[in-house]
Amino acid sequence: MTNGSTSLEKNSDACKVLMAWWKNLENERGDRADLRRCHNVVEVVFNPTYHRLWLDMKKIGFGNRDSVALIAGVLAHVKNDLNGDSFAAQMASLNGGSNSQVSGLRFKRLLKIEEKAELFSSMVRVVKLMDGNVNVCNLANSLYWWNDITKKQWAYSYYEKAPRNNN
Repeated sequence: MTNGSTSLEKNSDACKVLMAWWKNLENERGDRADLRRCHNVVEVVFNPTYHRLWLDMKKIGFGNRDSVALIAGVLAHVKNDLNGDSFAAQMASLNGGSNSQVSGLRFKRLLKIEEKAELFSSMVRVVKLMDGNVNVCNLANSLYWWNDITKKQWAYSYYEKAPRNNN
C-alpha cells in the first residue's frame, strides 16, 4: 500500500490532504472539540468539519464516507504526529517502564474488531493511552483500510517491537 493513489502513508497526496486538515484543527479548536465529543461514527458524520475532510479526500479517490468519518473522529484526539515507527509499533513501544503503551491483551482485542463502527471507541481509547502521540498518516491508513491484511501487518509490527513480558 505505498502507491500514492491508494495509500495514506507519508508523502502521498492523501496524507498531505489529511495532514493539512488535521493541522487546521489546531486553529479551529471549536471544530476539534465538537469532534472529540462524538461517541461514534454517526455523530462524526453530523459534524461539518468531517464533511470538509471527506470532500477533499473524495477528490483524490478516498470516497469511503464511513472510513473517513472514523479517521476524522479518531484524529481529533491526536495531539502530536510522530514520524518513524508504524502506529502498531508505537503501541508496542515502552511506556516509561517495562510494559508496552498498549498491553498485549488490549492489542489482541483490537485485532478481533471487524466493524469500523466498533473500532471507533477502541481507537479513541488507544490514542488517549498513548497521550495523543501517534504516526498520523499510518494510523489513518490503517483505519481506512481496516481488514485482515491490515491486522496481520499490525501483528508483525507490534510483536517485533513488544517487550517479551508483554501480556
